[in-house]
Amino acid sequence: MQILENVQLRDYNTFKVPSIARYFCDVKTVWELDELVNSEIFQSNERYFLWQWANTIFIDDYDGLVVKISILWKEILQDDDDYILLKVWAWEIWMDFVLRCAQNNFAWMENLAYIPSSVWATAVQNIWAYGVEAKDIIYQVEWINLLTWKKEVLDNSYCEFWYRDSIFKSKLKDKFLVTSVIYKLKNFKKWYPFNCEYSWILEKMWELWFKLEDISLADFVRVITEIRKSKLPDWEEIGTAWSFFKNPIVSQDIRENLSKEYINLKWFPWKDWVKLSAWQLIDLCGLKWKSNWKVWTYSNHALVLVNEWGAVWSDVVSFCDDIQKSVSNKFWVKLEPEVILVV
Repeated sequence: MQILENVQLRDYNTFKVPSIARYFCDVKTVWELDELVNSEIFQSNERYFLWQWANTIFIDDYDGLVVKISILWKEILQDDDDYILLKVWAWEIWMDFVLRCAQNNFAWMENLAYIPSSVWATAVQNIWAYGVEAKDIIYQVEWINLLTWKKEVLDNSYCEFWYRDSIFKSKLKDKFLVTSVIYKLKNFKKWYPFNCEYSWILEKMWELWFKLEDISLADFVRVITEIRKSKLPDWEEIGTAWSFFKNPIVSQDIRENLSKEYINLKWFPWKDWVKLSAWQLIDLCGLKWKSNWKVWTYSNHALVLVNEWGAVWSDVVSFCDDIQKSVSNKFWVKLEPEVILVV
C-alpha cells in the first residue's frame, strides 16, 4: 500500500475539475484496506472515499485523505428457479455489472443500465432511472461503522431509501464505509413485463426492430443504453457529472397551480407527492445550451452540465447557483444538486 501526497484529482472526477488532495491512496486488496485504516494518516485526517467518481466534485483542494478502492469481487449466495441473491463488492463499475447480469439472465435492474457510477452508489444514493430505483432490487447492505470499526448489515427496510437518498446520506453520513451490496434479482427464463413506463423506451424498441415478445435482457439493456447515450454526453470525452440536479418533489397543490400557467408541464406521481422534471424547468428558464463561459448546460439535455473550457470549482458553483436562482424565481421550486460537492 502506498499513500501519495499532493495528488491532482482532475482525473478522479468526471467533471474534470482540478483539485489537490493532501493525501491519496488507491487500495487494491482487502489486506491493503486493513493496513490503511490502521495507519496514522488515516486515523489523524479527514477521509473521503471515492465510489466511482461520476457524482463527485471537489470544492477547492481537499486537506485530508482521498481513498480510491479498486477491489472487485462478487458471489452468488442463492440461486433457484425464480430468484437469485448476488453479493457484489461496492466498487464494481455499475455499467459493467448491469451488462454482465443481463448476459447471465439476471433481471430487474435493466432500466438502470448505463449509469456511470458504482455498486456503492446504488446503496448510498438510491440511483433511479426510467421508473426503477435501486431500492427495488437491494436486499441487504454490508458496511463498516467508521466509529466502531465493526462490520454491520442493514436489511432493505432499515436503509430508509427515498428519492435519491438513503440512511447513508442522513443519519449515517460520514460514519460508514459500504463494502458490499446484496441484490435480489429474478432469473430470466422467458419473457416477462419489462418496465416501459416511459414512452420513449417503446419508441426505441420499434426503432431497433425489437418486439416485446422476442426481446432478451441483453437486448433491453441495449435499448436503455442507446436512449441514455442519445441524451447524454460521453463522460470520457467531455467533463460532466451527467444529471446535475435532482428532479424536485412537490405537493399536488403546487403542481396544479403550475399546470395552470404551464399546460405542458411534465410531472410523475411519487407516492403522495409529484415529481417535476428538472430539465424542463431549466429549459423553460431559457437556460438550455447556456453558459457562464466555462460551464455549459448540454445542448441535448438542460439537466446536464458540461465542462468544455477548463472550468475550476468556482465556475461550477457559480453556474449552479445561477440555475437554482432562475428556477426558484420562476417556479418557486428549489433544485437540489444530485452531485456530491465535497468541501
